[in-house]
Amino acid sequence: MGRAVCQEISALPGSLIDISAHGCKIFYSVPVTIHLEDDYTLLIQIADKAADDLTLLCHPAWVNEDSGQTVIGMTILRSPDSDRLNAFVESLKSKSDSGKNDQSQIVDSQCQFI
Repeated sequence: MGRAVCQEISALPGSLIDISAHGCKIFYSVPVTIHLEDDYTLLIQIADKAADDLTLLCHPAWVNEDSGQTVIGMTILRSPDSDRLNAFVESLKSKSDSGKNDQSQIVDSQCQFI
């Protein structure tokens, strides 16, 4: 979905796994150190070329370290790009809703060989 860049966390960018108006989940393939009492400024680079980068102020909610990899759940605080984030999330939601309409057009999900 995109990348999360924060030099305070790691010199390498993390992979943005999930994002909503209130939080995001970031995967690092290396162990990173997170201080749960600190706030972090993230530069979110969305893979969709139509979306601009977002600067978000975040607070870590949880950290999961396993086998040298780290997954971090962040709560998004009021940020300079909060309005743009909300617009991006709404665009994702509308794309998802239009996909549901495609599903309703499927009459039979059984595979038919001709």
